[in-house]
Amino acid sequence: PVAFRSSPPVLRTFCGKCGTPLTYQHDDSLSTIDVTTSTLDSPERFAPTREIWIEHKLSWEALNGSLEHFPRGSAEK
Repeated sequence: PVAFRSSPPVLRTFCGKCGTPLTYQHDDSLSTIDVTTSTLDSPERFAPTREIWIEHKLSWEALNGSLEHFPRGSAEK
């Protein structure tokens, strides 16, 4: 993977061959790395645990009622 800072507190990685986004990590929560699930060999093994940034969801998007919801990132409520 190739890493770059998309903004001062954010580190992103992507495939150096095809450019596919792989991970996202914020300096405020270094113990958490968001992984682009669709890049995994068996993405069905990693069901969502929460929905974030719902204040920006599109009108046609349905929320999953069994998940915890966050208006922005999961560190904020």
